[in-house]
Amino acid sequence: MLKLKTNTRFYSYDEYYQLTQQCSANHTTTGGEQSANRIEATKLNAHRMTRIYKQIDLEEKLTKLLTNNKSINWDWLVISEAWCGDSAQCLPIIHKISELNEGIHLKIILRDENDELMNQYSTNGSKSIPKLICTNSLTNSEIGNWGPRPTEIASMVKSLKSQNPTISHDEFVKQLHFWYAKDKGLSLQADLYSLICQWMNKF
Repeated sequence: MLKLKTNTRFYSYDEYYQLTQQCSANHTTTGGEQSANRIEATKLNAHRMTRIYKQIDLEEKLTKLLTNNKSINWDWLVISEAWCGDSAQCLPIIHKISELNEGIHLKIILRDENDELMNQYSTNGSKSIPKLICTNSLTNSEIGNWGPRPTEIASMVKSLKSQNPTISHDEFVKQLHFWYAKDKGLSLQADLYSLICQWMNKF
């Protein structure tokens, strides 16, 4: 079973979106590190989330898979932070997918406020986000998880870092968001389509 602190602060997507917008307006960010880079990233993410949610088109096969299934009763818990560029790219799409089925209940928690849980879902020892954990709403038992990046983009990142070990942070971020823009959310949808098919078969 998924274990969370009794005082865990959960955000709906709309609450998390408003939190990011407020941080942007107040020149702050979430988490323990209030660095200039993270504050600037939060400003970009506030605009990025708005744009992506408006522009994203969900694939027909994913839409049919979820709208035609009435037996789903899942909690989707996403670990995130307002400064995380990958979260800003992925969360609006995850939210839009969750809206396809009323049995999917999306909740968001902040990484730095939930260190113990984040340690359980680290990626190669790194506290990389976003991380989506799917649980059965009735039993709280884990069904599966995803993250922190779409498989195809993660492969591109691995190749880029391997070929350019001294690449600067700014150049890496620029290239990463170029890939996301070019991909138009298709890689994330492909990942989740495959996983959702698996998760449905667990019942």
